[in-house]
Amino acid sequence: MKVSIITEGFQNTGYGHITRCLSLQQAFESRNIFPTLYINGDESSKTFLTTGNFKILNWLGNPTLLVAEIKNSDVVIIDSYLAGKDFYENLSRHGRISLFIDDTLRIEYPGGIILNGTINAETFPYKKRTGIDYLLGSKFIPLRKEFWNVPSRKHNQTLTSVLITFGGQDTKNLTPAILRALNEAFPNIKKNVVIGSGFKNQSDIEKFADENTKLHFAPDASGMRELMLSNDITISAAGQTLYELATTGSPTIAIAVADNQRSNILEWKKKGFITDPIFSSDVNFLRKIIEQLESFKSISLRKKSGNAGRENVDGQGSVRAVQFVIEKLCNINSFYLRKAVESDSKTVFELSNDPTVREQSISKKMIGWEEHQVWFNKKIKEEDYIFLLAFDKKDNFIGQVRFHIERNSATVSISVLKEFRGKGLSKKILREACSKIFSAGNNVQEIVAYILPHNEASLKAFISIGFSFVCEEIIEQENFHKFILKRESK
Repeated sequence: MKVSIITEGFQNTGYGHITRCLSLQQAFESRNIFPTLYINGDESSKTFLTTGNFKILNWLGNPTLLVAEIKNSDVVIIDSYLAGKDFYENLSRHGRISLFIDDTLRIEYPGGIILNGTINAETFPYKKRTGIDYLLGSKFIPLRKEFWNVPSRKHNQTLTSVLITFGGQDTKNLTPAILRALNEAFPNIKKNVVIGSGFKNQSDIEKFADENTKLHFAPDASGMRELMLSNDITISAAGQTLYELATTGSPTIAIAVADNQRSNILEWKKKGFITDPIFSSDVNFLRKIIEQLESFKSISLRKKSGNAGRENVDGQGSVRAVQFVIEKLCNINSFYLRKAVESDSKTVFELSNDPTVREQSISKKMIGWEEHQVWFNKKIKEEDYIFLLAFDKKDNFIGQVRFHIERNSATVSISVLKEFRGKGLSKKILREACSKIFSAGNNVQEIVAYILPHNEASLKAFISIGFSFVCEEIIEQENFHKFILKRESK
């Protein structure tokens, strides 16, 4: 399965798009599907991308280059505040399924899936249109994998620590002022301050760091989760981080630092996670922070706030979204294909030793485990060997299809699990796999198959998708029919 995820992230706009697209990438990877992230971003955006496939690419200025990368995708995901409607329509043509992440009903999206994980998004005035599926509300908010399964937090009787975080950059330069105000109003409280990779005010923050202040420099997702869980309360911007705070049950004082955070913070107040919205443009915002911090000395209020967060965000949004995409893809073919990985070795071994599979193979002998392990681990790494596995929407293994490429020719073999035979799946899997080989940007001009004359089911499947009989060949003292499928000329 080819999954292409397109997004953006800059110091002056923030990196929330990147972190939520990263979470979708991680949800696919948890199912051994490995998307590529295409990011229109600056150098600081790389700090969020320690793992996974990604490319920094100015796709907005050079869409042709992006199209060359994503063409023939099974899934195209776009998360942008900069791209226009024409851009979305153009890119969606290059994926069988398109998913668009939306926050503000920004444009009229083309046919596909609209994902809006904003709190209460299910009440937003979307004009329901034919050809569009809607994944709305905080149950679909994409969070990084470190926030998928968060343990219950413990609330201390007294308020002893506070976390201050404004994400990857502090665009409004709020951290120094807040730290100074806390030093004056709560001199004995422990203050954990996150300094993001895009911060330009580190020296100002350090000026107000007293003996009760600890600075944390660009912690990763795991580090952020631990900071959220270990502090009694958090002071945060009102963007993507609020959802991570909610799933950790962290009592939070939220400050809207951008216009697009206004509705977010107001909806969270309705849910009881935020006691009262604060806006950075308010001249009294520091006083309001101190007042809310004073009120959060109450353990009952902290519990109420934390519980409201966890009731609305369970961290499984990206997992649900990916499941929906896979189900939709399976509605087309009843299966999806992905490349084999090391953990598939035993599954393939058992299918390969199925008596029926061995009977129809060139080599009839049963395969030993150690022999298989050596062979399998070698083949999944070879560039000229394409090893695909088929699964249903619940990740039940269906079968395998393999291609050995030599120059401009690929030899194919296919086998399907016993319980899935006789349902027409072999033909569908074979057609899909051959299409992928021809569209993969290689020089393969023909696909060759060797089939035993008495294997009527295979003969019918190969002929039905366009394979033509060429000749008979003797292989290991047995007669096989050779079939060829030619690449269609453009």
